[in-house]
Amino acid sequence: MRSRLYIAAVFCGIVLNGMGQAIAQSGEDQGINSNAEEWIVMGTDAAQALTNDLASKFIDVNDAPLFAINTEENGRTIARIEPNLTPFLHETMHEKFNRCGGYTVHESREAALSELNNPVYQSDFTHAVGIFNEPLDQAIPVNRALGLVQPSTIISIIRQMENLGTRHYQTSGGQEAAIRVQALWNGYGAGRGDFSVERIGHSWLQDSVVATIRGSEKPDEIVVIGGHLDSMNANDHNDAPGADDNGSGIAVVSEVLRVLTQMNFRPKRTIQFMAYAAEEVGLRGSGDIAARYRRENRNVVGVLQFDMTGFRGSNRDMYFVTDNVNPNATNFLRRLIRTYNANGAHRITYADTQCGYACSDHASWNRHQFPAAFPFESAFSEYNRAIHSPRDRVSVMDSTGAHQTRFAKLGLEFVIELAKSSDGNRPTPTSNRYLQTSLKVITNGAPRGCKSGEWACMTRLCKADMRDASAWRGWAGCWKSGSKFQCYFECGKISTLH
Repeated sequence: MRSRLYIAAVFCGIVLNGMGQAIAQSGEDQGINSNAEEWIVMGTDAAQALTNDLASKFIDVNDAPLFAINTEENGRTIARIEPNLTPFLHETMHEKFNRCGGYTVHESREAALSELNNPVYQSDFTHAVGIFNEPLDQAIPVNRALGLVQPSTIISIIRQMENLGTRHYQTSGGQEAAIRVQALWNGYGAGRGDFSVERIGHSWLQDSVVATIRGSEKPDEIVVIGGHLDSMNANDHNDAPGADDNGSGIAVVSEVLRVLTQMNFRPKRTIQFMAYAAEEVGLRGSGDIAARYRRENRNVVGVLQFDMTGFRGSNRDMYFVTDNVNPNATNFLRRLIRTYNANGAHRITYADTQCGYACSDHASWNRHQFPAAFPFESAFSEYNRAIHSPRDRVSVMDSTGAHQTRFAKLGLEFVIELAKSSDGNRPTPTSNRYLQTSLKVITNGAPRGCKSGEWACMTRLCKADMRDASAWRGWAGCWKSGSKFQCYFECGKISTLH
């Protein structure tokens, strides 16, 4: 997520020398020409504030402002900015508009003008419904997946990201994060012929990472789930732990992949898992990837963004961003929750929020008319204020993993229901590590005292049927057919031969 927290120290002029040093550091780290300029697009309201905060403070040797508005249209503005000022761009956006970032970077005025006139921002634009109205018919694999999510695994990955010290996109820590995520995901998919992982290079140091489970029947239809890999602290790029922003999102994406590979889930449609580089400086990594996918006419049928999942700052479990997204994709998330998370152990409560123009990587996909949705950790006005500082650590978020787990469960529902199991909506035994397994079916009632969803009762039934107090009840899934229900569940006991 893109924002900053130290605006008082910067714009109140308390540490003017420090301000100059920060500018110099930014230019050195980004490898840019201090005389270069970039073209950005942002909301018009923010552009007016930046004119006052930046243009009046920073003047070049020819008395020309280093930030200047060029063109305004449809509530968005093109501006020219000297790249070293981008840390202070974050400051004003956070202080005055409570926005994280909120701009995109373009190589020329013409490219920025194309974004300004993008039809997706017009009030009469119709977002494609695509496959979001397909029936939710994956109850067995979904329910099995929900039972496999491990909060401790999510927290472990967040800590690994935090312990790198920084994941800034122009530091060795940022690239090390990409290397580690690639290795982690490779380990999850080891031995699968339909699985691959690659790092995507850009014009900066940090790579993006993309893992793919190739679809068996519709491989050209792609479901994307992702989050950004980099972290930000404009005052010190080497002290940016980024646990919530966005170690928590990377951990959720990783947990979705881990569970799917543990299940040996074989999708009909291709699933891609993405860790985007350089989100904090203009959505650059996701922007590169989404633009390439549009040029290559790839058929992306759904995108889910995870950016900050660890801080429960509001009274609902998650909040759906409703601006700069495909509303059909967001409605699909609501359908998933009504179906799988209305009550019980997997219950999720939700509400809506807005985050402004280009606040995270979903916007890169939306601007290229790929259908994207973005569930967030809190109402946007109540997000984790420790982000983009040395304080963004596991200790200031939900360190149990319970909050993050809800996002992982929604991510699993999203990819399973969109990608669909090639095995159909039926159970498949999962392991040969057991001496005995048996498949139990409860049909059209509640024989032997077990009702739909009573997992502890089913476990007792397993222990009795296998005549072993240590026998386990493995995955289980129940679904309703009219007024009746069916449940499948697996029983087993550990082999003494292994």
